Amino acid sequence: MRSKVLALFRSLHRTSQSTFMGDEVALNAARKRINDEFRENKDETDPDEIKHMIKVGVDVELLMKKTIVQAKLNEKGRYEIRVTEDTLREDNAPPSSKQKAPETNRTETNTESR
Repeated sequence: MRSKVLALFRSLHRTSQSTFMGDEVALNAARKRINDEFRENKDETDPDEIKHMIKVGVDVELLMKKTIVQAKLNEKGRYEIRVTEDTLREDNAPPSSKQKAPETNRTETNTESR
């Protein structure tokens, strides 16, 4: 279990470094938050709680990879965004719950006895 926690710690730091590349304020805030969360929970011994915290950490890492983009104001007064291959876009995003699932051709069979 300890090795999974340490691997997640390292992975979160790597993900934050690539997500916030070039933004020292965001990098420092992410680094501090990750370190604080792990330090705050370092004495946890309940395996179920540790598994839950690992799941939360994995989810946070996925959110960082998929949903955060950097925007920088250029000299023309326009924002340039840095999108990675992991960033969710219209062409690679999973269907939202508001979208209707595609209709399927389904035949109903009457199984009642006569």
